[in-house]
Amino acid sequence: MKQRPHRLRLLCLTAASALLFAGCSTGDPAADSSGKEQSQSPQESASSPASSTDGSATAATTQPPASAQPPTDRPAELTVNKEVMGIGFKLPEDWSVAGDDCQGECTEYDNWEVKDRRGEHVLTLIPNTATSPDGDPNLYEREVLKQVPVPGLKTPTSLLAEFWTGTSQEDGEQETGFSLALIDDQVLADRTEMPDLEYFKIGDSQAPMFWVEDEYMEDQGIGDDPTREGVDKFLASEQYQTVEAILLSVRHAAG
Repeated sequence: MKQRPHRLRLLCLTAASALLFAGCSTGDPAADSSGKEQSQSPQESASSPASSTDGSATAATTQPPASAQPPTDRPAELTVNKEVMGIGFKLPEDWSVAGDDCQGECTEYDNWEVKDRRGEHVLTLIPNTATSPDGDPNLYEREVLKQVPVPGLKTPTSLLAEFWTGTSQEDGEQETGFSLALIDDQVLADRTEMPDLEYFKIGDSQAPMFWVEDEYMEDQGIGDDPTREGVDKFLASEQYQTVEAILLSVRHAAG
């Protein structure tokens, strides 16, 4: 609502005549002859702090209301325990895990999909798998961006985030990629430039794979030909923090 302008009262005094003004003064705006305070002009009101009834100046607040403040990004809290074929891990509330297209009952060799509360496929778990990278003709140069130990596994295992460049051994064509998965530390040390081989160990013979889906990462801004800028942005996001917490919660489930 616009402020209505107030008229500035001028107290004019003259010694010669009551009808003629010899001079006007706007000196002290504190009070006129009736004892009332003079009002500030709109320009003065806009640039001056409001005064309290006891005469002390009160600074006007410029902070937006709490409802206007942007929300702080935080990873989802993991509150639900899950177990799949001897592998335990935790998920946020309303997330789900289910076998994908199992023929009859799901087995340890089937793919299991972890979906968020919107039903988006985020991670894939294979409880036990063959460990051959047959069919991949590429050689790799890899940049490890994150390697975080998984505390709940006896065999040294890490969450690995890496940016890679693959070179075809057939025609020399190159492509870039980003992967985020669990991997056995010894497997990581041995594979050097060989094709991707990301699995970890549970017990004496079980070799699970647990990774973040490429399509999900693409939805977070990492395209088919990822760049370091896009990868770094994802690694700093709330979504990555949630995924990391899930992978780091993996343990050997006795049942």
